[in-house]
Amino acid sequence: MKLLPEGKSRALSACALGAGAFSGAMGVKAVYDLFTMLGAFGMPTIYMSLAGATVPYGMPPLAVLLTRHVRLVFFFLAVFWCSAAGLAAGVWLRREWGRRGAVWTLYVLAGAALLVLLYPWVMIPKPLYYAGVPIVPEFNSAVKAAAFAHRVMGFLGGGLCLWWALALDRGGLKGEFH
Repeated sequence: MKLLPEGKSRALSACALGAGAFSGAMGVKAVYDLFTMLGAFGMPTIYMSLAGATVPYGMPPLAVLLTRHVRLVFFFLAVFWCSAAGLAAGVWLRREWGRRGAVWTLYVLAGAALLVLLYPWVMIPKPLYYAGVPIVPEFNSAVKAAAFAHRVMGFLGGGLCLWWALALDRGGLKGEFH
């Protein structure tokens, strides 16, 4: 079996191989990080110090969620990256289950990017003002720059995910799968 099969889209095969290699490497790292985190939470001193920690004022909602459910986040990352590697292999082998899973995953990622475009304050703290006066101007300018960067990355990444999802779902590539 060739890496880039003849008679099929070479670009799709190359992207699937690249995505599979990247996702596989990230999956191995995520599983390693998960076991490291579970080992750390097994120590009573670390568990007790994290269990009593408080969340700072003005922390974005997504950061609060990640802080309160650290183990679930690491587990989700491991499952996500391993699933992405499996779906990339399915797309490379031109299996219908791989195409459908990749399309749904890409649609979900495009939707998440749309949320970042519309509501960057879910991930980025809001600027600090008191009665209309900025409390920390340097922090506020850094936060505004981070929100702009997140919007640009959300636009570019979401557009790319949506483009690939539509190409796999409605384009000529759909006919290559069985």
